[in-house]
Amino acid sequence: MPTKRTYGDFGDACRAANALDLVGDRWTLIVMRELILGPKRFTDLQESVRGITAAVLTARLRSLRESGIIDQVVLPDLARTRAYVATEWGRGLESVLRSLGLWYSAGPDPGTSGRMTPDATVLAMRTMAPASSGEVPPIALRLHDGPPPDPPVRDYRVAAIDGSLDVRSGVAPEPAATVTAESTVWGRVLFDDLPLSHAERDGTVRVEGDRSAVLRVVRLYARP
Repeated sequence: MPTKRTYGDFGDACRAANALDLVGDRWTLIVMRELILGPKRFTDLQESVRGITAAVLTARLRSLRESGIIDQVVLPDLARTRAYVATEWGRGLESVLRSLGLWYSAGPDPGTSGRMTPDATVLAMRTMAPASSGEVPPIALRLHDGPPPDPPVRDYRVAAIDGSLDVRSGVAPEPAATVTAESTVWGRVLFDDLPLSHAERDGTVRVEGDRSAVLRVVRLYARP
């Protein structure tokens, strides 16, 4: 297989160009999107990075590890499962994904089709979060990609910290409400004006606890 030529090889000293040598291949930023919020196993990545083959995923993970953008870790389970996670430097790519998402949203046709993975939906929540959120009690957000009972559920927590909305992975301690939802539908509730009541009636979103706290979060993302 011929050696891949880089922008640097052609004498381009632009740092953006050299960054593209590291993350500009197809699938690479999508793999990173799925690793920024926490570790995932190879099989998890195969499911969430739609369309990628096992061989290409293996190659992308190898390249990202060699570049210091991701690391391989061992999960604290009985099987000592190996997984991949973004390094501190790799997590900096969230700002790149945020900028790309905002740039696309400002375009002439920002509509999309297909599904959103749980991590993609949460990163979109972080991207589109308002500058000020007021008071928002802790909310547990449990997202799955597709109809139950097969897809695994991923846990996130939502709260206001110093007036800013904080959304991150993990289990919320003593939440005021728990939202269990298909990640794509939850994204539509937040970003596409799908009424929460409609999603609840369809069974794709379930709210337990203080529903008014959940509505407060939904209204934060309402378009003017």
